[in-house]
Amino acid sequence: MVRAPVNIDKIPAGPELNALVAERVMGWKELKRQSGRYWGTRKDRAGRWRRAPVQDYSRAPAMAYLVELRMKELGLVKVYEKELERIAAAQKLPAGWAAPDQRCRAALKTVRSSKVRRVK
Repeated sequence: MVRAPVNIDKIPAGPELNALVAERVMGWKELKRQSGRYWGTRKDRAGRWRRAPVQDYSRAPAMAYLVELRMKELGLVKVYEKELERIAAAQKLPAGWAAPDQRCRAALKTVRSSKVRRVK
């Protein structure tokens, strides 16, 4: 799914933000919208590509935690934490209190600004 540059801050929490996180951060491929949600292919534990619905990264705290784990895997956790602090501070909150959608936006901005071209 190739997309033009978008303003990440203006996308509301929901399917569109989830699809961006799945593609650009988590490494999903071939995302398509069906019945109000996105479906795509991702690697399972054995390394095979499987079709699955995109998780609700932008609204579920447990799924947002998976995004943070992915940032650690990519070695971008320090940059991610700084971006999360900036986003949370804009709403006068500590970074630990950031909402799942704020965590997703911080991850997207981190991947966009890093030298990682294609997340695998």
